[in-house]
Amino acid sequence: MLNKRLIPVVLAVLCLAPLSASALVGGAGVADNSVTSPWAGVGSLSVGGGLFTGTLIAPGYVLTAAHVVAGAAAGSVSFQLNAGSSYTVAASDIYINPSYTGNTAGNVAGDPTNHNDLAIIRLSGAVGSNIPFYNLYSGNLQGADLNFVSYAGSTTAKTTGENIADVLYTNAAGTNKTYIFDFDGPNQSTNVMGGGTLGANREASLVNGDSGSAAFVSVNGQWQLAGINTFEATFAGRSTTPGTYGTGGGGVVLAGYSPWINSVITAPVPEPESANLLLLGLAVLGGAVHRRKSARVS
Repeated sequence: MLNKRLIPVVLAVLCLAPLSASALVGGAGVADNSVTSPWAGVGSLSVGGGLFTGTLIAPGYVLTAAHVVAGAAAGSVSFQLNAGSSYTVAASDIYINPSYTGNTAGNVAGDPTNHNDLAIIRLSGAVGSNIPFYNLYSGNLQGADLNFVSYAGSTTAKTTGENIADVLYTNAAGTNKTYIFDFDGPNQSTNVMGGGTLGANREASLVNGDSGSAAFVSVNGQWQLAGINTFEATFAGRSTTPGTYGTGGGGVVLAGYSPWINSVITAPVPEPESANLLLLGLAVLGGAVHRRKSARVS
């Protein structure tokens, strides 16, 4: 493993503002929108008019970056799927990881990222039964081939590409929390870390708008969700223009967050009728208490 303390990361920028309809740089380009696509469960996430990426991790639950939806009302968020035909499902609730702070406080030395940058969106309706959702990858990401899927800045253009998880950052307990990669050109001259380029039509990197995009790993022919991309990075002595060779990016390692993710997607959701009866009961109880207080005063 590379020594992460020796990597001269000088800047990490959240990939927030969408600038184009096809944001991933490099890679394989725009992917097919069809039911048979392995990425049919990755969709376009609209947040207050901005377009990002969300990924289904259970029926009715979408995973994305916390900084994409932090502070947003659920009514301003919707998820659009494009598997053969397009349709949109509104959000009903947003769950921000309770440890997300929006800053780098508490990071280990050398780690430039915002840790715990995850959010789960509960949808208000069902998606099609033919739409897949993805299990979380639980293996070691060090040196793994990451397959990116992003809808940045678009409701229809789903771009894909790959990179290698070159370095993992851990928390104080030794749990992997963040991965980082560099964007290599056609030769070793722009390589910063790791073993070099994956080559044309494969190697990709992040630019503005790619926040929340998915990073998959193939396990026995099945795609598992390993990370959520959250930041761009530049390195000392290298290009400072994101998306150019010699820059990089990274995101959140999901394996360490599986207890929180499972707690959200398995929590019981009250039926609307039950919730209404509960509110009615509280209202009646409140009225009775008020009448008793009034009787004592008079």
